[in-house]
Amino acid sequence: MKSVFHDLLGEDLEKIKARAFRKSYQNGQRIFSAGDEADYIYFIDSGKVSIFIDKFNSKKEIQVLGPGDFFGEMALFFNDKRTASAVAEGDSTLLTITKDQFRTFMEEEGAVATKINQVLSKRNAELALKEKLIHVTGLSDKHLHVGIKGDPSLRESALTRERYESEVDKILPELVLVLQDMLLNRCVHQVFISFNSGEIRVSTIMDPFSEEFHQARRLLDEAYVERHFPRIDYAEKIEVIRSLYRALGSHSFFRELPGHLQTVFGGYYEDWQPVAPAEISRTLSQLPVLRSIPNYYVRNATLSLIRDTIHMQFNCDGSHIVSSEDYVRFLEENL
Repeated sequence: MKSVFHDLLGEDLEKIKARAFRKSYQNGQRIFSAGDEADYIYFIDSGKVSIFIDKFNSKKEIQVLGPGDFFGEMALFFNDKRTASAVAEGDSTLLTITKDQFRTFMEEEGAVATKINQVLSKRNAELALKEKLIHVTGLSDKHLHVGIKGDPSLRESALTRERYESEVDKILPELVLVLQDMLLNRCVHQVFISFNSGEIRVSTIMDPFSEEFHQARRLLDEAYVERHFPRIDYAEKIEVIRSLYRALGSHSFFRELPGHLQTVFGGYYEDWQPVAPAEISRTLSQLPVLRSIPNYYVRNATLSLIRDTIHMQFNCDGSHIVSSEDYVRFLEENL
């Protein structure tokens, strides 16, 4: 992502530099470290600066900056702590401006402040998306695989724990067909399957913000399913979900959100697309395979027609979040 200063005119940057003071750094001298408070913006007058991340006993260099470059501004704008470290490469002279000095500049230079605030709003929206485990607007392509390690003690003992056939395993082929019917032909938009406890959590368009709890075996009773989950055509269910998003986007609360969140969620509400029925059927049909992965087997899984991802938690207490496309690859690599 480019800096908020990237599109400023040279004269605008000179106005900022005019408020700065000079500070000299010797070769190898640390300017700031990851985790420090962001109190200054830096402009390089002479010399070079290395921006890097400390990784255990080594460091990963992100970039080397030279005269005319600037750095450190984004953390200051967002009141974040430094996410990387900076060190002088050779004797260097920097122009530094404090947070308070820059606030004063923004108040006095309205035209420049407008340019910066426009870029800040866009940058904030990009960060809000990047920092989520799953992209709120859906997948930009069909590839996603996020792994989250669990309790180390559970990981170490996973290989020695005995595998057993749960109540869900005994009825899984029939249950898969019922869940498919619920997602494709009824009011359900999300299901959570607990293979060990036999608990099925269900979210429906009748009450989309909460979960219902059902015993897996009860779902094999056709009368039970009819009683709880009325039928609705898949296309009509999608239109209901879109109408809910439109309602959220038109509410006064939405218009009072920070600009970057209006951008993020406004685009999501406008462009949202459901998971294709064929993907739902394929993913469900492969659930029994998850339980047959050697050594590590799935404890629970969540599937939704709202977002094209499958969330799985394993007996090693680790979690995997994968797209339907990479779900197939995940199975192939682990069987």
